[in-house]
Amino acid sequence: MKKTIWLSCSIIVVILLAGMIAFTSPSQAQSPQKLSLMIVRGNLNAFDDAEQQRAFNRVKERTGGLLDVQSVFAGSLPIKSNDWLRAVSGGDLDMAMLVGDYHAADFPLLGLIQTPWLCNNQVEKSMVIEATFPIMEREANKQNIHLLGCRPYAEVGFWTTKPVANILNMGGVKLRAQAKLYSDITEAIKGVPTPVEWAETYTALQRGLVGGVFTGFDSFSSAKMMEVAPYAHRIYLSNQFPYLGINKKKWDGLPPNVQLIVMEELSRAYVSAQAYVPQLIDDEIAKQKAGGLKAYNPDPPEGWFKLMNEKITKPTLEQELKKSGAAGQELIAVVEKTLGRSVK
Repeated sequence: MKKTIWLSCSIIVVILLAGMIAFTSPSQAQSPQKLSLMIVRGNLNAFDDAEQQRAFNRVKERTGGLLDVQSVFAGSLPIKSNDWLRAVSGGDLDMAMLVGDYHAADFPLLGLIQTPWLCNNQVEKSMVIEATFPIMEREANKQNIHLLGCRPYAEVGFWTTKPVANILNMGGVKLRAQAKLYSDITEAIKGVPTPVEWAETYTALQRGLVGGVFTGFDSFSSAKMMEVAPYAHRIYLSNQFPYLGINKKKWDGLPPNVQLIVMEELSRAYVSAQAYVPQLIDDEIAKQKAGGLKAYNPDPPEGWFKLMNEKITKPTLEQELKKSGAAGQELIAVVEKTLGRSVK
């Protein structure tokens, strides 16, 4: 399963058997009206997905079965990924995972906050999520969306078919570049960006059509690509910020007790998932070593962050700030205060 959000997704159907009546115990409820809520999300790693499902299971238990969550395939609805935010805003979709790669055109702050290497590690990322959430929430409210939280997201790594002395200079090697970000990174490290579909990546690596791939640690393991690209490099790229948004009118119409339970359990799940991120990388590397990985460099070479900052972070920030206006300037000011350093 691909680590990134944009390959596969599912829809969680939430059936609320309390409707708009005040929340009471099951024995007190009088003919509750059924209300269906749909959460569109992308598949993250198995641990994150399990934690979120466990959270909704606890919600069901705490509400006496009034709130039940089940998963179905995304193809059940004719709503494209790029349309999720507009659908939630308009009430055609109740809830969705909102991310910059899909929804920055409608919500520019999503593009801004996912600027690559804005945060250099998971600790900084957690700090930034918490510090900037009020701004994200305020701006989402303007689009009739209430943000329930921001799910943690692990890192993207880099794997090569041959040993590399210094990944700052790939010497013209073709690298899979499935999006502009990876094309930019590839060019910055003197590689040749080469578009390859995910389903064809294993074969492309095996046949030497490309000599490297950027992807999530767990997706790499799942695809068993260590068999054909057995050299792993940690590059500390963790720029995805998936926000869970719900139609604000529908959220405001839910009983306060139900809102509180949902927020408590989701917060608990997201904290657990965030804490697991470092272990996830260790676990996946262990799987890869068992499957044929020959070497793993846990530290990027000297000069890596400086090069990425100059070639990727600063140009991206400049572009995204133009799109996000005053709210974007405000958000970056909070980021810089939180991190204690300039990011521009």
